[in-house]
Amino acid sequence: MGLADSSVRQIHWILSGALDRAVVWQWISVNPAEHASKPSLPHPDPRPPTAEEAARLAERAWSRDPDWGALVWLTMTSGARRGEICGLRWSHVDLEHAMITIRRTVYLDQRGQLVEKDTKTHQQRRVVLDPETAVVLREHHLRAEHRAAAIGVQLDSACYVFSGDPDSCTPLNPDGVTQRYKRMAARLGVDTTLKNLRHYSATELISAGVDVRTVAGRLGHGGGGATTLRVYTAWSSEADQRAARTVSGRMPVRPALGVQPGRDESRGAFGRPPDDNSPYRKIAADLRGAIQSGILQRGDPLPPEKTLAERYGVAVSTAHRAVSELVTSGLATASRGKRAVVT
Repeated sequence: MGLADSSVRQIHWILSGALDRAVVWQWISVNPAEHASKPSLPHPDPRPPTAEEAARLAERAWSRDPDWGALVWLTMTSGARRGEICGLRWSHVDLEHAMITIRRTVYLDQRGQLVEKDTKTHQQRRVVLDPETAVVLREHHLRAEHRAAAIGVQLDSACYVFSGDPDSCTPLNPDGVTQRYKRMAARLGVDTTLKNLRHYSATELISAGVDVRTVAGRLGHGGGGATTLRVYTAWSSEADQRAARTVSGRMPVRPALGVQPGRDESRGAFGRPPDDNSPYRKIAADLRGAIQSGILQRGDPLPPEKTLAERYGVAVSTAHRAVSELVTSGLATASRGKRAVVT
């Protein structure tokens, strides 16, 4: 039975490093491993669950067991590895500041024993929690305290956050967590794995505009985020649509072409009905109304584009296009580097 490609690559890496030292020590003149062909790296193909599938998975986990629901929820929101979730202790959880510190990971050794070790990158990292996740962990902590009190012991800070024992002194088996998640997904008809929750977390964060370095820090990646982009993010149609709207928002207002023979005059320049419900038109209409009603008078600056974008929940480019329409219509004037002013 042949070795897996990953095993061949690992053996090649070990032998190549040893032979490099032999060249340095002048035992050999060249490194023969450089001329050996090794299997190429697999092409990354992340397949995170969709937002709808993630919601179904979280709801099913909560309905089965609140502790299991808390584990799935934390894995989704933190993007931590399964061994890191299983190795999380209450001493690593700061509920006051809504933060967890990933210090250790749990794995099953060759003897079938649960063992702790450093994280994959041998570095600890802090992950900030959103308010909802902080509440999830507070409620989970109360349940753990009640279970410990029921057997006459006190929940210690060294206890594990997720455990199958009443005293929380033994971590969960990462393989068991993976298998339970797989069975739950299969019952829901969702083709996914526990590891894909890391893909989900990374993809959602980057699609929301979080910078890659921050995402890489949350997931525990090195290399400035290269691994995060190459492996752990998937193409998102929503992000692609936002990108398309951003480019469109920077385009000038399209000209009103002359009516062609046989053409409906009620239709726009490109043969489509004019879209009066466009976000930038809504912003422009509101600003125009403020000017006409006297709320904004001659010489008053228009609200900053960033403020308009936050107020209407749109991209800054969309707000920029709305202001540009007022400038084109003569209601405002703008100069480079300065806010537009009502004329």
